Amino acid sequence: MTLENKLNQQYRSQGEHQIASLLHQLKMPFQYEPDIYLKEGQKRYIWHPDFYLPQYHTVIEYLGVNGNQTYNEIAQRKQRVYTANQYHYIPIKPSQLSNGLQTYITKSIEIHLVSQLQHFHQTTQNSQHR
Repeated sequence: MTLENKLNQQYRSQGEHQIASLLHQLKMPFQYEPDIYLKEGQKRYIWHPDFYLPQYHTVIEYLGVNGNQTYNEIAQRKQRVYTANQYHYIPIKPSQLSNGLQTYITKSIEIHLVSQLQHFHQTTQNSQHR
């Protein structure tokens, strides 16, 4: 089953459709299920995250299945691999769709950007003292 938004993009679930609608509303450019090249150990993979926000180097994954151990292990692996490849990772569970989704996404991106800015300042200050 696929759903379409105003731009005729098809999504795999109602949850993904809702996330896409919010990103459109917030005017956050995104790519849906793009090719992302990742490295895990010595292996290279092409993954297709649900959403990629290039301005923020952020991946959003909708974790629509609850209570399945294999699915939970896959979700944990995604977080490890995206993070190891320097992507900011935002997992979204079904319960978050109706409970402050906009705040959750924007706050996560804000925290990520502040962290990057702090890292930048530390790096530039350390290089000035050498």
